[in-house]
Amino acid sequence: MNTKTKLSIGITFLFILIICMGGASIYFIRVLARDTGNIIKDNLLSLDYVQDMQKDINLLTQDFVLHQVSKNGVNTNAMFDFESKLKAEQGNITETGEKEAVDSLTVNYKSYVDTLTNLSHANINSKSALKMTEKISGNLISIYALNNKAILRKNQLASHSASNAIFYISLIGTIFFLVAFVFILNFPGYIADPIRNLSNKIRAIADGDFSQRLEIDPRGDEFGLVANSFNYLARKLQEYKESNIAEITTQKTRIESIVNSLDEGIILMDENNKIIAVNPLATELLGMTSENLIGNTSASISEKNDLFKKLASNSESLEKENIPLRITYNNLENYFQKYIHPIFHFNEWKQQTSPAGYLIVLKNITEFKRLDIAKTNFMATLSHELKTPLSSINLSLKLIQDERIGKLSTEQTQIIENIRVESSRLLKYVNELLDLSQIETGNIKLNVAQNNPFAIINQSLEAMKPVFDQKNIHIEATIPENLPLINADSEKTVWVMTNLFTNATKFSQEGASIYVSAVNKKDMVQFRVRDEGPGIEPQFHDKIFERFVQIYGADNHGGTGLGLAIAKDFIVAQGGTIWVESALGEGSTFIFELPVA
Repeated sequence: MNTKTKLSIGITFLFILIICMGGASIYFIRVLARDTGNIIKDNLLSLDYVQDMQKDINLLTQDFVLHQVSKNGVNTNAMFDFESKLKAEQGNITETGEKEAVDSLTVNYKSYVDTLTNLSHANINSKSALKMTEKISGNLISIYALNNKAILRKNQLASHSASNAIFYISLIGTIFFLVAFVFILNFPGYIADPIRNLSNKIRAIADGDFSQRLEIDPRGDEFGLVANSFNYLARKLQEYKESNIAEITTQKTRIESIVNSLDEGIILMDENNKIIAVNPLATELLGMTSENLIGNTSASISEKNDLFKKLASNSESLEKENIPLRITYNNLENYFQKYIHPIFHFNEWKQQTSPAGYLIVLKNITEFKRLDIAKTNFMATLSHELKTPLSSINLSLKLIQDERIGKLSTEQTQIIENIRVESSRLLKYVNELLDLSQIETGNIKLNVAQNNPFAIINQSLEAMKPVFDQKNIHIEATIPENLPLINADSEKTVWVMTNLFTNATKFSQEGASIYVSAVNKKDMVQFRVRDEGPGIEPQFHDKIFERFVQIYGADNHGGTGLGLAIAKDFIVAQGGTIWVESALGEGSTFIFELPVA
């Protein structure tokens, strides 16, 4: 049976219910009309006949009593009307006992008529005539009583029929309503359930469960054909899956071998933070077996293992500062860098990407760390060793320039001045290397105290005054008098300001202006240094704060590329932030903030 036939049967069934309900209503209405009509047709006519005959007999008797018969004869109109009503009543006998009463009436009436006709020949007085009239009236009363009683009885019967009609119509209507309601509830499901079942099975197939099958309807409708096709498809997919299990197993074993042989710790977690894979190196670093790790959530493992707690943590500071983890491995201190790679799954059915977990990678950077430490120590030693002779050179140059030792010629003075400038520049580089070594080894010392922002800016401007005068730089300062004190190392902060002023001077034309300002930003004081130089492209805004980075090259302005990197480390170490706002051709504004005291 196809779907179209099912729908036709369902609609026909509802139509039949409507017809049956209408037929039952018509039947009971006709029964009620029949019982009511019987009252009017039979008994009411008899009552009318009796009333008319009573009038006629009263009229005849009245004439007799007043002696109208002898003068004018019998009232033939009243007699004719009585006889016609009597004849009609004889044809309208419906009740038990009514025939006997009508026969008695007929006999009494005949005697009455004979009496009136022979009145002039008989010695009958009015009393005899009145007595016969009473008999006729008695017959009429009997007939009236029988029909009146019948009317009452049939009225009750009609009321009973009406009650029965209401009851049966209500009962049939309720039954039909319940049947129709049950039908309406179940029939759509009868049509839609196979479709819903098919949709669920298809989703299961899409999720990889190829064991799904649809039950085939033996009636052979369209859904049966679809079920056959679906089962065939699922069977073929399952066969394909089973045929590739060996190949998939081989690939899985190969991938596991590759992962297990890596010198990096690998921890794979699903979207519910449950560990689903871990390689041997990771288990050794954690000091736990794979059986104790796989299948457990990160929360439960973190309660038992502090190292895993650090690994599973998504601490922004850890990611931002890129701090290596020191882990004891093979009885030696090793350094590992943590990387977290989110994993996403594309659902082709829903056409959307959803998180599928993440991969934690522990990369062994011990050798790089050792080389970095060796480099830092070498730079610190070299810088320290270079600083002493450079300081001696500067002192010797000052002595040579002293006229008490001897007067120098103009050419000699110029040469010595050039040597002094270069040695000062070299000493500046050595100092920067020393500062960088302190930062990398964690030996940076901060003397944080409450300082006045105005004093820090003023001290920096005083230190840079000779440099400003040399290029005829104009300083525009905007510093409110009511700035709050800040928690800062005044020496390190002055160094940062001086470095920013130096860079601004480098990249400014002669006679240009440099703008410096400070403003209170809630719990921070913001310092700004703006120049009128060539500006910096947006892609380099973060890169210039890295070590040994020079955007414009040494050929143009020289330098080691360490100044901004050291400045950033100084500001961050004091709990502040530093950044640049710039566009090519519009100058640059370097901004840093330090906390209010």
